[in-house]
Amino acid sequence: MTLLIVALSLIGLARSASFYEVGDTNGWTTKMGLDYYKTWSSSKTFYVGDSLIFQYNKDLHNVMEVSFKDYELCNPNSALATYHSEYEPVKLNRTGHYYFICGVPGHCECGQKLEVLVMAPASLQNPATTQQNNSSTSSNPKPNPTIPDPKPKPNPTSPDPKPKPSPRWEDPLVVLPVDAATIASLPHNVASDPCVWSGLSLLSFVLLQTLVFL
Repeated sequence: MTLLIVALSLIGLARSASFYEVGDTNGWTTKMGLDYYKTWSSSKTFYVGDSLIFQYNKDLHNVMEVSFKDYELCNPNSALATYHSEYEPVKLNRTGHYYFICGVPGHCECGQKLEVLVMAPASLQNPATTQQNNSSTSSNPKPNPTIPDPKPKPNPTSPDPKPKPSPRWEDPLVVLPVDAATIASLPHNVASDPCVWSGLSLLSFVLLQTLVFL
């Protein structure tokens, strides 16, 4: 049973492994400048189980894994491993730094050198740290934000913010409809009688004649 669990774990690790072509389409060469492979490596994250693929002309180049000191000095005389294949994966089977150079004289000095940092997969990291982070998060839960009521209820004891305007004084005049019955109900006006106007006109004429003959 234990062997079966280990085998399944190794299968899962192999499925998650990635293959990186060193230098991408440019391959392993001296034509890319001094810092090209350093920039290429820093733009990627390598995990245990991943593999590097060096593509190059085996008649012109090779790949040597060296120590940090030999990497800095471009020293090919104490290589930890040497690869001569044009398309051979180099498996990264441990965490830490790997250092590679081309052992052909003068090539490392031209920038044909590579350093990669390999990390452990997330599934193999220390579970105690993850458990501690989870417990600290659960012990300090974030308070739920209070959502304000979009429609506040009015306070019956507080005065009305918009007082009602005072009612206008009503006009005591009562407007009656103008019809025959209304006119007949109005009080009689003597000055509007036509007989009175005729009498006044005759009296004025007599007074005017008297003043003329005097």
